[in-house]
Amino acid sequence: MIRRLPVVPQPLPRESLLSWLGHVATMYDVSRKDMARACGLLGPGDKTTRIADSGPSSVAYGLSNADAVKVQQATGLAAEDLQRMTWLRFLDSAVKSELADAAPRDRFGIMKASWIDPRELRFCPSCIQETGGRWFLEWCTPWAFACLHHGCYLLSECPTCHTALRAGDVELANGRCRGVERHRLLGITGRCGIEYQKMQAPALGDDSLAELQLLLEQHLAWPEPSSDQAKDDLADLTAMAEFALYLASPGHLDGADPVVRESFAEFCAGTALGNYRTIHGNPSPMVRTAALRVASQIVFSTDPWSSARRIADFASRPLHSRVLPLHQAWLKEPPKDTTRRLERIVRSVRIAAPSVRTPDRRVVPAPRLRSVSRRGGRSSDRAGD
Repeated sequence: MIRRLPVVPQPLPRESLLSWLGHVATMYDVSRKDMARACGLLGPGDKTTRIADSGPSSVAYGLSNADAVKVQQATGLAAEDLQRMTWLRFLDSAVKSELADAAPRDRFGIMKASWIDPRELRFCPSCIQETGGRWFLEWCTPWAFACLHHGCYLLSECPTCHTALRAGDVELANGRCRGVERHRLLGITGRCGIEYQKMQAPALGDDSLAELQLLLEQHLAWPEPSSDQAKDDLADLTAMAEFALYLASPGHLDGADPVVRESFAEFCAGTALGNYRTIHGNPSPMVRTAALRVASQIVFSTDPWSSARRIADFASRPLHSRVLPLHQAWLKEPPKDTTRRLERIVRSVRIAAPSVRTPDRRVVPAPRLRSVSRRGGRSSDRAGD
């Protein structure tokens, strides 16, 4: 029988279940594993992967009714409060509804289809100073990129050694960066060691991104007052962010803060392949922030079609060949759940026939984009402007 813990700190609004578990373990000076057993999150035969931050069996994806009852008996926390500390909190808004009944092996794929990588983590150094290292669930989503309370961008990497942060790999309360820093003059390497709470986050001076972050915070709030609107906006922003990742340039970020423009400029330079831009792996969180800025200017404009055409003019002939990778990607897997305001844009990308003009001035279909060698050499198919 599970005994009631004598003192259990209440979770912060928006806090992750695993952040709360780590805080309680620190409070009692025990391991997270032992505290998980005391709280009912781990049973006698359960593996510790249940309290991993992103594994397929992690409690971060949600608790069964039986498990929620066990934790409620041990801690006094209501089952509803426990579930809102998991990914079920964003169900059918930021996270697809299929997650609720998905098998563990399918959970990560559903999260990626929701444009979320649960292994990622961003944080505000000032926030973790105030909370003792406790972190918020939305910090693991692309929809949280700035802290409006402290007027700064969230950090996704160490600003000193540029080591990326991963959920479960860092101890924000009293931890230090374990990345390696190379001395520019001496050429030697050493452990970075900067405390997470003392890191400096770039200041947020972009009114457009501040307004977008405020809207997204409202969409991610609990209880969700406008879940239908949240679902629509997030689906449209996801589609147009992908549009921006393939087709936008740093010139479409006028008014953005330098950290956003520079990150996107490096991304564009690193992904350019002849006339194409191919997207491999996950763009960095700051790059996706830049894409969201471009996306918001399309989605929330009075005329999304005209705004999108400033980036890719679908009426031009020949149609620029850089549209080809996005055209092929959306033919294979078109954006899901987008609203009517993007209908014309999505349709135009999918039916677009990127073309080239031959020396005798004829317009012909652009050649298909061939796979690229692992070394990143140029494709053997080149399409002209």
